[in-house]
Amino acid sequence: NFICMLYLGRYEHEVIQKIVEEVSRKINRSPLHVANYPIGLESRVQEVNSLLDVGSNQGVSMVGIYGIGGIGKTAIACAVYNLIADQFEGQCFLGDIREKSKHGLVELQETILSEMVGEKSIKLGSTNRGKAVLKSKLQRKKVLLILDDVDRLEQLKALAGDPSWFGHGSRIIVTTTDKHLLRVHGVERRYEAKGLDDKEALELFSWHAFKSNEVSPSYMDISKRAVLYSNGLPLALEIIGSNLNGKTMPEWQAALDTIERNPDEDI
Repeated sequence: NFICMLYLGRYEHEVIQKIVEEVSRKINRSPLHVANYPIGLESRVQEVNSLLDVGSNQGVSMVGIYGIGGIGKTAIACAVYNLIADQFEGQCFLGDIREKSKHGLVELQETILSEMVGEKSIKLGSTNRGKAVLKSKLQRKKVLLILDDVDRLEQLKALAGDPSWFGHGSRIIVTTTDKHLLRVHGVERRYEAKGLDDKEALELFSWHAFKSNEVSPSYMDISKRAVLYSNGLPLALEIIGSNLNGKTMPEWQAALDTIERNPDEDI
């Protein structure tokens, strides 16, 4: 009886410790910044979330979000992460992969291990070893991994090479401008991020140009001109609206004339 009580006491202690660690992890995790003005995001997030089917613990699902630059793919991925991250044992949002991978993929593999399982001091040495370690550490964990701004197949192979790397119920989200890349890697569930409709675009433009959700009546016609030029692209609406904020009507007209002749390099 004493041995049984000792065993149960140890088991109870381990359960309590795991609960404490889980609660602590959730409390300490800060939500990702999505957007200053998340216009039109809710419906897009719900569409991606339906593709993820988070309620199912069967198998591993990969979902690709694709579309042109500045369309809001990263914002959608961040919002989805904030919505569902607490349902997973491990989480990692790996952003700006296009740029970071220029310095090698090993560091990105190490970042995943650090955030998923707390392996902060591990040095992998090579991407091949990284693939093996990722699989051994994550294949029994239900994880959420977001790979943002992927532009080469080797990045996907090094960071999420195969569903067998991850435990049942895991979800991997990939954002990219290259739909073909998703197809080649076998990502069958794909969501095309599209521009804002006219109403959403005008509201987002207004927040940046007037710091309000309503356009000044005297500026309505010229605001519609700016929105038409932006073609529903959130980045363009942000840049143009911010550049016009606080300027006079003649300055608006001159600025839009210039933009239409020589587009801003950031758009």
